[in-house]
Amino acid sequence: MFHQFLYYLGALAALPVSPVLMLQGKRVRARIPELPEAGGPRRGITGRGGRPLRLLTLGESTIAGVGVANHEEGFTGCLAAFLHQATGRPVGWQVLAKSGYTARKALRHLAPLLPSEPLDLIVVGLGGNDTFELNSPRRWRSDMIRLVQAIRDKQPGAAILINNLPPVGQFPAFPRSLQLALGSLVRLHGLAIRDVPMLFENVYYHSRPIDLEEWRERAPAGAGPEAFFSDGVHPSGLTYRLWAEETGAFLLSKPGAFD
Repeated sequence: MFHQFLYYLGALAALPVSPVLMLQGKRVRARIPELPEAGGPRRGITGRGGRPLRLLTLGESTIAGVGVANHEEGFTGCLAAFLHQATGRPVGWQVLAKSGYTARKALRHLAPLLPSEPLDLIVVGLGGNDTFELNSPRRWRSDMIRLVQAIRDKQPGAAILINNLPPVGQFPAFPRSLQLALGSLVRLHGLAIRDVPMLFENVYYHSRPIDLEEWRERAPAGAGPEAFFSDGVHPSGLTYRLWAEETGAFLLSKPGAFD
């Protein structure tokens, strides 16, 4: 796989400066406060009237709502609000996520917890921790395929969306060298799973990279890079809202993704 070759090539090129990168990574980890996951209920319903759209989100810290007080302010609540406004249907939502999880951990510990009652839509939000752990594109791709298969086995009728990956290369808490190194890896991860939807029915991948420069046009006047992050790494409430709106618009552009 060409992405795996680029991974090894990048690792070889970074070898002379790897001690510096490791030291920078340790310093960043020491500086960043350990924020809790969002509090409050992990399930709810947004809107009234009609047949509810049944939504579940599964993933890492961005799905667990790190950086905001509750899930109504996080990605899931914002996505539910967008879909309700766009479709007129109430949205029953639930969150199945854990901060720090990779795709492999999600497969082992979250997939078995999927409910047995039918869902309409499952959004998978992963990729940050696989990047931080320097997992290869081959491993990431394999783990994501196995995770999607496990979700499909438990929820054969649900649409599954693999959401776009976190903008690791734009995290303000990282020095430029780490932004370049980790940003390159997350791009390889993104390319490695582009064809995963072709292996399944009713599976989609929102492959468009997040561009904070574009989001600034939709942010309050004068908002700088720090406005998009709660701690330099995890999203702020503003980012969760913009990310959810972008995800919702992508879903609505796919006729038949959910009824």
